[in-house]
Amino acid sequence: MQKRGMRWTALAGFSLIGSIVSTNAWAQADENAVVAAADAFGTKVGSDNIGLYSSTSARGFSPQAAGNVRFEGLYFDQQAFTGRAIARSTTMRVGLSAQSYPFPAPTGIADIALNIPDGKYTWTVAKEFRTPIGLNTNSVDVKYALSDKLAINNASTWYQTIAQGGSHGQRWNVASVVSWRPNDDLEVVPFMFYQRAEDEEVTPSIYTAGAYLPPKFDRDVFFGQDWADRATDDANYGLIVRGTPWDNWRLQGAIFGSDVERARNYVVNYRNVQPNGVGDIQIQKYPLHDSFSISGEVRASGVYTTGSFRHTIHIATRARDTKRLFGGGQTVNLGQGQIGVFREITEPAYVLGVRDKDVVHQVTPGVSYALQWSSKGEMSVGLQKSFYSREFGKINVAPTSTKSQPWLYNATVAYNISRSLVAYGSYTKGMEEFGTAPDNAANGGAPLPAALTSQVDAGVRYTLMPGLTLVAGVFEVKKPYFDRNLVNFYEDVGDLSHRGIELSLTGKPLTGMTVVGGAVFLKARISGLPVDTGTIGNRPPGTTPRLLKLNVQYGAPSWKGFVLEMQVDSESAQPANRLNTFSVPTYVNLNVGFRYNFDFYGSKANIRATVNNVANKFYWTVDGNSGRFAPSGVRTYGFRAAADF
Repeated sequence: MQKRGMRWTALAGFSLIGSIVSTNAWAQADENAVVAAADAFGTKVGSDNIGLYSSTSARGFSPQAAGNVRFEGLYFDQQAFTGRAIARSTTMRVGLSAQSYPFPAPTGIADIALNIPDGKYTWTVAKEFRTPIGLNTNSVDVKYALSDKLAINNASTWYQTIAQGGSHGQRWNVASVVSWRPNDDLEVVPFMFYQRAEDEEVTPSIYTAGAYLPPKFDRDVFFGQDWADRATDDANYGLIVRGTPWDNWRLQGAIFGSDVERARNYVVNYRNVQPNGVGDIQIQKYPLHDSFSISGEVRASGVYTTGSFRHTIHIATRARDTKRLFGGGQTVNLGQGQIGVFREITEPAYVLGVRDKDVVHQVTPGVSYALQWSSKGEMSVGLQKSFYSREFGKINVAPTSTKSQPWLYNATVAYNISRSLVAYGSYTKGMEEFGTAPDNAANGGAPLPAALTSQVDAGVRYTLMPGLTLVAGVFEVKKPYFDRNLVNFYEDVGDLSHRGIELSLTGKPLTGMTVVGGAVFLKARISGLPVDTGTIGNRPPGTTPRLLKLNVQYGAPSWKGFVLEMQVDSESAQPANRLNTFSVPTYVNLNVGFRYNFDFYGSKANIRATVNNVANKFYWTVDGNSGRFAPSGVRTYGFRAAADF
């Protein structure tokens, strides 16, 4: 604990010293994901996040949980929070956009672009707040070139967070990204990010006692406890080296560290909630939680051109070494309470247990070949061999081990039917971890073996008119389904299939108008013994059959930088329990706002105002894994002002 604190203090100090010299702009003054988006599948710029998918949800699964996060295109085993201080943008790659990767993976790829300095000297000053739910943020950032070969970006931001019901917390982070180019053939990029979050009061989780939704309540009331809070340290750091040491060959190498340490960790639950809103209050306290990972990739890429053909060979090795310390908590029953009504409770005495230790080692070498045929299309094939091992058990107790050495492979093809129409298809075989067995199973706490997953997709991209593009595709993702069998043993008992249709429409249909719209129609089904015996239904809870998102911005040239914006989100009804006996209803949400870009004493400036959940609608969402219900946020007003100097 002491060594860990010293390391993070040193990292933070390094960035703060750099901030005095040159504090980086994590983004330009105008953070506009709608303008930046090439499709509707997910784009994040700064705090502006739009699209159908994200790093935690794509095609009904989590790319982050599946290990599909990339920093600058290189493998990154993310454990800690990654903020906009080092991330210029995050783009979700699925379907055709994922084919540019030499080793794609099921459920899509979260592609994070670092805020690499460009050698220009720029200050960015920003103020952002949202009320009554959101944050209050202050940041003063600068990017600076120390020479024509060395540039530094540093960032420091302070947050006051405001959660549902008015619970508060504080966060601050610092970051540094350095670009050193000793010559035209070599670039070295070290970076670090550190964030401290403290006094973050925990919003209660709600679980009903039967097949019904919780009753509505006043969302402005905080009904957790002031002492049940969290304190978390997040750190991401790494080194990227890339260059062209020989003709036709490019080398890339990266090593990344990702570490999250939660020194204070409470969970507040209202369980067995009745139709009148009364439930059992249970508050859990856990000892120190720590997840630490070292990961990275080394890749050599050779490119050769013969006539109208371009051949690319990738030889790569990815690796990770991950250790988690978790569990050991105690749950205390504190009587009954009404959701939405504060009841002051004195903190009880907790007796914490022994933590679990989970250690994973994985090395995956691979080779890939891609062929591009000028104006006609492209294809690729890839093959990997993964060497995976995992040890799990209580600290200071002999662990349980599991190993796997599967072959993984992929193939992609895209064909240009015409200048405006491209057809594509792909198949990918991957491997994914599935956690540990739950405590209420006969083998509770046992590590589950890593298992194979697969994905097939196909579709078209059609240019409807210059600047307006439609992408339409179909997909199927298959994974094993883990649940308790007839003797309460948690294991692989069936298959989980997500079949769907995804649509994206992006571009500028009119002068001054930008549209990013998308839809996903998903058929999620479970098959296997639990379904056959009626233990569960065949539809996984928390998966929506229909998801619609539409973003529109309009600013006529005569408005001189003034832009109106609108966002509409809708999810259809979805199963709310394992038996599929009731559902969370359909909801439609509307957000509106405006942006104004202008010159401020010769500098670029931007202001943005938003109203989220304009109608102040109350609707429920459900977490499919736990069955936890969460209410929608209240109507929220946001404002951001920023300037580049």
